Amino acid sequence: MDQQVEQQLSVKSANFDAAYIEKALAQAYSSESLRVESFDSQAISQSGENFCSVIYRVKVAYRKSANAPLVHGSYIVKDLIPFMAELGSNEKLMFEQLLPAMDQVLAKATLQHDKKLSANCLFVERSKGKEIYLLEDLGALNYSSLNTLAFKGLSVEDARICLFKLAQFHASSMVLLQEQPTLAAKLAPSHYAKGVNDGFSQALVLDAVTFAAEIVKDFPGMSEIAEKMKAQIASEYSRRIIDVVDPKNCDFKVIAHGDIWLNNLMINRDTQNAVIVDFQNCFVGSPAVDLHFLFYTSLQLELLLNEQQSLLQYYLDSLCQTLKDCNYQGSFPTFPLLEQEMKRCLFYGYYAAVCELPICCASKEAASDFTAHTFANNEAMLAKRHQLYASERVRETLKATLPQFEEQGILEPL
Repeated sequence: MDQQVEQQLSVKSANFDAAYIEKALAQAYSSESLRVESFDSQAISQSGENFCSVIYRVKVAYRKSANAPLVHGSYIVKDLIPFMAELGSNEKLMFEQLLPAMDQVLAKATLQHDKKLSANCLFVERSKGKEIYLLEDLGALNYSSLNTLAFKGLSVEDARICLFKLAQFHASSMVLLQEQPTLAAKLAPSHYAKGVNDGFSQALVLDAVTFAAEIVKDFPGMSEIAEKMKAQIASEYSRRIIDVVDPKNCDFKVIAHGDIWLNNLMINRDTQNAVIVDFQNCFVGSPAVDLHFLFYTSLQLELLLNEQQSLLQYYLDSLCQTLKDCNYQGSFPTFPLLEQEMKRCLFYGYYAAVCELPICCASKEAASDFTAHTFANNEAMLAKRHQLYASERVRETLKATLPQFEEQGILEPL
């Protein structure tokens, strides 16, 4: 990465204070006379958990007018680092237009389950090098992060809770694509629509594949697989991933989340309901992109190897039931159709297992000083990869899945 990118990545923004939150709440609640009387903020995102932003929990007390009762509120501020804000994403569009439209789809449905997809967004500001979101605090609603499970992966029970919510998200997007196609068309394509040629993708993906291949070559009987991995870099790898994320190749389309792993899901243990967070990578594409990403980054290895079919069936049943409840007028996907999409998009599972899993299940030691800035420092990133790929879960997953990917032709030229 060039020096300018490195400098941008290293900036930690602090773009808000009590006056800023007062302005945001006044706009959110359409109350020009709203005044904040107390304000406290605390950074809650940890190194290795979120490379794109700094997350704060903000607690305020405010009155909507001089004589109004004092209201205590807890909110989340998501403050993108300048480099990511400059790149832009689909998150503002998702929060302001598509998620509310998807909520309306579910609101009309005869669903008996909790319909909440995400945190409510109260305020968004985007300007050059700056992107800030004021969000409902899901923690105050008894939702908790799954990040404590990242080291070993989801149990089958938690996986089903997460898959049900993903099915709701996908189903409501299918209705939206049918009823309001021009709205969904506003979404920018996948960040891999042009391959993996930019500096950040080079560091995140291609350098990771190169490093992983050096490890894999020493696994018993896997030296040929390692050579095939390296042979795909970079043009063949780009061709493969472009083919996967191109919506024209989909047998059925959804709004894909694009980064659905256990850290981007929260669960309310009382209601056994999940919600989804982080919508910057959403795009119109195949549901298999999300399913592969969730499976290969977030399932326990035993489930990944032995329970994929049953979990896929549960997802499809949940998807079709939601479509029925939403009075969807299109044809319902079948299990053979879903299997066909999973096979077509299997390269995304390979990408998730090799490049994303080591980051997703990083140990506390590996995650302690891991930030977006690390990617810009070749020496620091190399040292970090030695830590990430030392993980027993990562190595066992690569040993188990790479022969499967090879058997399915994923490592061959397209």
